[in-house]
Amino acid sequence: MRSLRYILRRRKTDEFSTYAYRWLYSRAQYLHHRSQSHIISKSLFGIFRSLVEQYHRHVPIEYLCGSAMFCNRLFIVNRHVLIPRRDSETLIHHVQELYRHNHDVQSMLEIGTGSGCLSITLSRLFPHWKIDTCDISSSALRVARNNAYLHHCHNIQFHRGNLFDTRFLENTSYNLIISNPPYISQDQVSACNYGIFHEPSIALFANPPLKFYAEIIRRAINGWLKDQGYLVFECSPFNVMSIRELLKPDFEQIEIRYDENHLARVISAKRKQKQPLL
Repeated sequence: MRSLRYILRRRKTDEFSTYAYRWLYSRAQYLHHRSQSHIISKSLFGIFRSLVEQYHRHVPIEYLCGSAMFCNRLFIVNRHVLIPRRDSETLIHHVQELYRHNHDVQSMLEIGTGSGCLSITLSRLFPHWKIDTCDISSSALRVARNNAYLHHCHNIQFHRGNLFDTRFLENTSYNLIISNPPYISQDQVSACNYGIFHEPSIALFANPPLKFYAEIIRRAINGWLKDQGYLVFECSPFNVMSIRELLKPDFEQIEIRYDENHLARVISAKRKQKQPLL
């Protein structure tokens, strides 16, 4: 029998690692349906040791614990979805600003929903909205549906589909489109931390990096986005100005928002009103 305190003494740990070990210990207890005792049985210790070893191989602790916090809400996560990050909360805050004084029913589409953290958070903030979300991954949609159930969201519809399929979501239009599409290019891979390589590559990497932005903008112009509707992207600080150039011909009121690290993280634009034919 070994206590958690004993294990922490045996390992040289900093404050963050000690915090992580306590989370992993709680996860191991949950997996074995044990009580919240500070004594670890042999079988429980084996699970705990396995989790710690994975943690030291840079597997994100959110995957090991099966959950992550986003906008003060707990979301289920696994290796099929990106881990929600504080950077993405910038998009939520910006949408709140855009619709602070607008109490009408809005229709919204999220492209590439992943865990569903963006749509679900907005669903809780704007329960009268009608929200569609889509993803190419059925495994990701399963996680998103579970999170919607967890947070009692009844105004979200989930769709599986490919953005580049011309028949996908035909004859539909929305007041608001949001997306955090893949945007990491090959030349940026070396700057990524090790943990990111455990996340789904289909949700991270794009070649060329503006591939998904350009297609979403094209689909928005061709009918997905209503006149005077908003398009809101999460983006990399490295490509925000390039996205701005893509938006200029058909959009106005282009705004850039910065995250808590003062990096450009969100760009939004309002679709121009169609001019009547003379």
